[in-house]
Amino acid sequence: MSRKKWLIISVVTIIVVAILSIILAYYYYFTILQRLPEGVDEYGVKKIYFTKPGGEAWSMNRNNPNSDPRFHIESIKLIKNRDGSFKVTSTEVRFGVYTSSGYHPDKISTLNQQQLASKGYMQLANDWKNVEMTGYFKINSFTDSIHNGPPHIELLARGGIHTNSIPCEGTSYHSNLYETGRSKFEKEIEFTAGYTTEDPEKQYAETQLQGKWIGIKAIFYNKNDGTVNLEQWIDDGFDSTNTPRNNWHKVFVFTDTGNWRAVQNDCGGTPNTIITWGGPIAMFRWDNIDDMDFKNFSVREIQPPPSLSS
Repeated sequence: MSRKKWLIISVVTIIVVAILSIILAYYYYFTILQRLPEGVDEYGVKKIYFTKPGGEAWSMNRNNPNSDPRFHIESIKLIKNRDGSFKVTSTEVRFGVYTSSGYHPDKISTLNQQQLASKGYMQLANDWKNVEMTGYFKINSFTDSIHNGPPHIELLARGGIHTNSIPCEGTSYHSNLYETGRSKFEKEIEFTAGYTTEDPEKQYAETQLQGKWIGIKAIFYNKNDGTVNLEQWIDDGFDSTNTPRNNWHKVFVFTDTGNWRAVQNDCGGTPNTIITWGGPIAMFRWDNIDDMDFKNFSVREIQPPPSLSS
């Protein structure tokens, strides 16, 4: 074989090896390293996804949540327990968490969903969008009421306030876990007429919740194909030293591809609109639970695996 052919073969081989090396390095970094746990938060709770550099983050004030201007609890009474958790005996609870910018309706220039999707946010660019929400809960007792559904815990994000006076501000993805152990996701593209039907759910995702501590994570993030991933994770509560067990396991996942239909949409979108924008308020809520203990609430803006995020 001539020297020229050997030279061509050598150059081609070097190029191929270089390309393969880049591909393998990219795969290792973005697919393997990015999926490794980042560590734990200030409560010792394991993080599933990496925190977005410079992103929004909030943790509940463990001493006096009432003093936190970012934690909107209205008139709900909190009783501090000996173990550092807080007790609530209201049957319908809504705890709103603001970004560091706070909630300012005057800064919401539009609620048209086509424009929101184009902007990527409702109030400001640092709205809660790709988020990991975490909380620990213990249901001590619940009611027989099914107003707003059977007794359940609900974590939601990607909107503002939820009120009949401004229905188009009430957009969100909901991650629900029922006292029976059933898991379900909901989409709300208008309050309240814009809830989806035929919601994805998983029976017996967990055993019955009453009488035990359980950690719950709701994770919502955009993918670069325009869809949105919804994930629900569960932890087994605390050990004998009141430390989170951090045995987090993903119990349910669903991707909104645009085929998830709401009853109606009067906010500039369609009944199938995907909520790709952020909102200024993330929310922890529960219904028809008349004695609940909770602790270690947090919301973080995350950086999902780069191959999936947008």
